[in-house]
Amino acid sequence: MEQHFSDLIILLASGINQRRLYFDDHPKVQAFSRDFITKLNRLVAENPDEPFTFGVYKGKFVRHGNYLVGPSIAGRSLISFAEKLGCGGFSFNPPLEPENIIAFFRLAATTKEPFSDLDTARRLFVAEGLDRIVLANPFTEGKGGKIEEGERPVPNRESESEYTVDDFSSLVDIYQGLYEIVSHNNLHASRDGNIDVVGALTTGEKLVSATSNGVMDVMQFIRYPDYDSYTIGHSVRVGALSVVVGQRLGLDQEILTELATAGLLHDLGKGRIPEEILFKPGKLDPRERKIMESHPTLGAQVLIASGEADEIMISAAWGHHIRQDGRGYPPMPEWYRPCFATAIIHVCDVFEALTAARPYKKPLAPRHAYEIMFKDRGAFDPRPLAALVQALGLYPPGSEVVLTDGSRGVVAHSGNDLDKPAVRITHDQLGRQLASGTGQYVDLAREGELGIADILLVGTGGS
Repeated sequence: MEQHFSDLIILLASGINQRRLYFDDHPKVQAFSRDFITKLNRLVAENPDEPFTFGVYKGKFVRHGNYLVGPSIAGRSLISFAEKLGCGGFSFNPPLEPENIIAFFRLAATTKEPFSDLDTARRLFVAEGLDRIVLANPFTEGKGGKIEEGERPVPNRESESEYTVDDFSSLVDIYQGLYEIVSHNNLHASRDGNIDVVGALTTGEKLVSATSNGVMDVMQFIRYPDYDSYTIGHSVRVGALSVVVGQRLGLDQEILTELATAGLLHDLGKGRIPEEILFKPGKLDPRERKIMESHPTLGAQVLIASGEADEIMISAAWGHHIRQDGRGYPPMPEWYRPCFATAIIHVCDVFEALTAARPYKKPLAPRHAYEIMFKDRGAFDPRPLAALVQALGLYPPGSEVVLTDGSRGVVAHSGNDLDKPAVRITHDQLGRQLASGTGQYVDLAREGELGIADILLVGTGGS
């Protein structure tokens, strides 16, 4: 059920983002509202005693005293709306109709300045027919730091688990920044070309400055559907994966920062591809494929026109679909030689695409993705490809797996053995979900015969 809560929160945030771009009657805005109502009604039917209620505290979503890290990263637009309203969260109480949710999207997308007080915001909600969406009082800290008003929003520290969600709360701001800068640049690449290269570089530097394990470890808590905005999540994950691979290869901090930034900017050109082609659920015809294959050139042109991009960023945008043997697209001039950073971006780009859900395909398991990449002779520089496998293992952090004893969990981090990671147990052997903070961490390298029987979700590929 926790996953259903997270998905609903991100549906709201994604609907707000779509309404910022379009209008109430746009098919995408309509689709997000209908999808939200369908999933909300299903959640209520399955759990009538568990209302869809969540808090917002210090820039993060909270539920049952724990931060919801994944939604907090991908749902910044909804957090920003709560902050302008001055509320401490939302409670959605059916029956609600799609037009109610569209009104919610519209208010969130068009509200520019903070409300003078919460009562004013509540009156507006009633006037808009949103009286069944309740705005919670804000959380406050009383004497001794005691949290008042509603559930305790800080994560539970009483667990004896090796890790708790709070261990990663410091990374949430970094990942929020990654999403915001990619979203900003993709939007402006499609409109006026006024991209923020310096902002991307600054955000990439923050990503690299995070602990070496933190870049990947936080992915175990990021469980979000990207829907038709998957291009944003793709660039974030390529940037993060590129840092992981670069660290494995021993690259210095300055190069890692440029590598992270190149990953965040490599698909800028897709902002200039028509949406009916970019998000087409079926196979592209020859004309559509030609248009799609223009995105590397378009991205490089946007970066060059900015006057702020360096050679690595431009090379990665232009050359991330060029193979090690020179094939691919766009056609490579005889004088051109892809730089090593571009080779790293190429490996991470293909791996993320293979293991991610897309409108036109289901995600592949990492083992299958590796097999495809290794069999494609001449496609990849072997150095970053080997580093990727060594860094992620067969079960990347964030992957949901079934163990041989029937229990389920989420991969916390890779171990020395590619097929024996450390796993955070989320469900017992009978399939019952464990309370947040009570699941144990199991290092499969130390557990003898216990291993992984199946993989349900690939962590670095999103939903």
